Amino acid sequence: MKKSRIHSYTVLGISLVLSLAVVAIVGCGGNNSSSSNPTTGTVNTFISDPPTCSLQDPAVYVTITKVLANVNANAAPNSSGWQTLVDLTNDPQQVDLMTLNPDATKDFCGTLFKLGTKALPPGKYQQIRLILLANNASSGPSSNACTDKADGTTYGWNCVVSSNKSYHELQLPSEAQTGIKIPSSQITNGGLTVTAGQSVDFNINFDSCASIVQEGTGQYSLKPVLHAGEVTLNGENTISGKVVEGAGAPNPGTGIGSAIVLLEQPDTSTTPPTDRVIWAGTTNPDGTFAFCPVASSSTNYDVVVAGTTTETTASGTTTTTYNPSVVFGVPVGGATGSIPLFAETASGTGGTGPAQISGQITTSGSSTVGGDVQLSALQSVTDGSNTVNITVPVLQSTSTPTGNVTMSQPPIYTTVDTTSANGGCAAGSTDCVGYTIAVPASAAAFGTYDSSSGNNVQQATSTNSATYTINALADGSTNTTLNSTLLSCTPTAANSDAVTVEPGQSVTQGNDGSLVLGLTGCTAPTP
Repeated sequence: MKKSRIHSYTVLGISLVLSLAVVAIVGCGGNNSSSSNPTTGTVNTFISDPPTCSLQDPAVYVTITKVLANVNANAAPNSSGWQTLVDLTNDPQQVDLMTLNPDATKDFCGTLFKLGTKALPPGKYQQIRLILLANNASSGPSSNACTDKADGTTYGWNCVVSSNKSYHELQLPSEAQTGIKIPSSQITNGGLTVTAGQSVDFNINFDSCASIVQEGTGQYSLKPVLHAGEVTLNGENTISGKVVEGAGAPNPGTGIGSAIVLLEQPDTSTTPPTDRVIWAGTTNPDGTFAFCPVASSSTNYDVVVAGTTTETTASGTTTTTYNPSVVFGVPVGGATGSIPLFAETASGTGGTGPAQISGQITTSGSSTVGGDVQLSALQSVTDGSNTVNITVPVLQSTSTPTGNVTMSQPPIYTTVDTTSANGGCAAGSTDCVGYTIAVPASAAAFGTYDSSSGNNVQQATSTNSATYTINALADGSTNTTLNSTLLSCTPTAANSDAVTVEPGQSVTQGNDGSLVLGLTGCTAPTP
């Protein structure tokens, strides 16, 4: 019997989503010159990728030419003071973000692929810029992975190869030539500190499921997501753990690879508080996971996990969906221990697959207003006397018209003018998008972090059904989780009525409009 890695039901042809993240790991180092008073510090620059989606045969290639740093948080691309961390101008480095070389280095942040080493003057570098090779550049890597092996056609130097082996040029934003900016607001502690005589390991972390968007035309575009920070090798700025099969599974205690793991904190502006996603990732093949660098906070984090597995036997392939599990109150530096996922049991009619929820989002203002809206699937969980709406991982996300969804966690939907919408929208809506999400169909198991055992997750009371509220957020925010700038609407969010789902079943928009999420008073974000 052969068991494959867990996958998260993500479809690249609908949306392949990507995020950009940066990690700085400060290690010990000696003098970097023969002088007893060194004047520079050493920066080792790496790249890694913790995708939050799993695909059959995906590839996302980007070609890197330079990495720059500046102590001035407001420095323009042509300002003075830029220091070169990596210069690959004469030998651009093309990397597949989905399968980065695993033989470089191993630490709390996962596998790192080294780009280069450079001596830098001491200082706190509050802005980083990553420069990619233009798709129309006359030369690049000697072997271009964006060349279709079947017919020899080249699709630039940055491309997406989808699961059906078709090639697509990855359209870059204009900033890719001047440097994709990582500002101080998106770097833990406000910047990367370089100290004379010491070494800093600096990691550029791409989340290839949060920053690639397939447009309605079928074209793929890069919408970079960034976050950064310095951590130490002892893991004090890390939240880690392991996801395993729970009781009732064929191999209880066995680690589950590629489970979706969300790091959340409560938004207390809602009643009850709503857990918003701070960071998303997936587990390693053995079920382990680690988030780093995690910003220090007076509020602890909640870890939410879900996913599916496939099992192949002589009689065929079986897919199992696991109920979500939650560990509340994990501090920075905490290790949760083993988090069990419990397999869904069959309902009366639906089987054991995920549930599908469909509806639509509408946005309107004084004139036509379309743009990005974050969609979250919320379950209400009571831990002791405290009730919180947790954000549950979305296993699959689609939209109508096709292509207007970014598979980040939570997914981002883009509303469009109804004149160009191809179905899925109510008549009279100014701008809209139809949504369908696949989610675990059973109630969450939960427990509270304990410093001695890591956690105390118990099996959920009910494993036959779950009740969700669908939340559409449009608060004008831009950060590393949301992938792009959301519309700004008043009020900032809309909630559906409570929706009860069963495994393997679909719930669609009813005549009462319970799954129509109407946002009004919307304005487009300022460029």
